[in-house]
Amino acid sequence: MKAVELIEVDSFSMRRTPSFRDCKVLLIAGGKPPSDAWLEATTRCFDVWVADRGVTYCRKLNVIPKAIVGDGDSSPLEDWAWAEEAGAKVYRYPKDKDYTDLQLAIMQISRSYGRSVSVFVTAGLGGRLDHSLSNIFSLRLAEKWGVDAAGFLDEEESLILLRGGEELKLHFYNKPLAISLLSLTPCSHGVSIKKVKWELDNATLRLDEPFAVSNELINDEREVDLKVDSGCVGVYICLGPK
Repeated sequence: MKAVELIEVDSFSMRRTPSFRDCKVLLIAGGKPPSDAWLEATTRCFDVWVADRGVTYCRKLNVIPKAIVGDGDSSPLEDWAWAEEAGAKVYRYPKDKDYTDLQLAIMQISRSYGRSVSVFVTAGLGGRLDHSLSNIFSLRLAEKWGVDAAGFLDEEESLILLRGGEELKLHFYNKPLAISLLSLTPCSHGVSIKKVKWELDNATLRLDEPFAVSNELINDEREVDLKVDSGCVGVYICLGPK
């Protein structure tokens, strides 16, 4: 199977070097959900997994996930029963546990796909700040389990993780309101972004000095090129409400 070269959602597409892995998973978490139309369209392009409350979002749209992972404390039992009856695998954990539902889902995805999977999360941002921050850094933790946790997607905001040695080309169908770069490691070196108002060329970004925010495309430009030599940068894309 060939590596996935292009990921497309409704407002933009992206190519990464090295390429995304052979399998694509959309992991639906329990944060602020995307719109029904966006979720229904996007789930057609991915294997769908859910972490606890995500099963409720799926049932509303009759999107049957491949698997449900979690403790069931934030979704009705009948939603779990609906998915299980439709063929979803169920990985249920006790409420008192060491890992979050999202972390457990990523671990189980690793066991199911090995190193052949790139994971995107939706409904992982918004709501409680501690949950959002935990989810962001859980994608960094995913490397420990051999998972290419590629970032967060929805129709209003996305956060793509760009790690050392990777390059990313973004093509926008709808012009974003802002693009921000946030180092998710103490330092990220060799950071470049081109075709924007404030370009960077082999810059160093620091976790404790987040200055590279609210950038914008030049005039009618619709593409952005990025690279990182070492560390990990979160490429935040603010698309705004539809």
